[in-house]
Amino acid sequence: MKLSISPVSLIRDLGILTNNKLTMSQHICTVVKKAQTRASLIYKCFHSTHRSTLLKAYITYVRPLLEYDTLVWSLHTVADVTKIESVQRSFTKRLPGLSNLSYTKCVDLTFSNYFTLRTGSITHGHNDKLFLNYSRLNVRKHFFQ
Repeated sequence: MKLSISPVSLIRDLGILTNNKLTMSQHICTVVKKAQTRASLIYKCFHSTHRSTLLKAYITYVRPLLEYDTLVWSLHTVADVTKIESVQRSFTKRLPGLSNLSYTKCVDLTFSNYFTLRTGSITHGHNDKLFLNYSRLNVRKHFFQ
């Protein structure tokens, strides 16, 4: 007796939706919808308007949805990145004191705090290459490669 496996167009494995073309767009849409619902519930259920309280609620209840298993469904299209960032953008627009700030001002990360550019003539091609710090652990050694 032969058993045949029928093809499927969408499958959920460990909570991540993957289609038959191995894109995660459906998963990202589902995550964004769930995160937006939770973000709206924070404003509906919390009576506090203190920015620090609302930010803690967002970090506790919404961000884990957006960050769960991102190594698997890594964002690689601008459309997917925009969808994910729209959740945080819409949340910060409603926070007291942050409603008029642009998204880049809310994030306000300094490149030099996280990366060091390699200088000198040892690079081939362009000069905008990252300097890899020495690491004795393999976990950190290949982190940005």
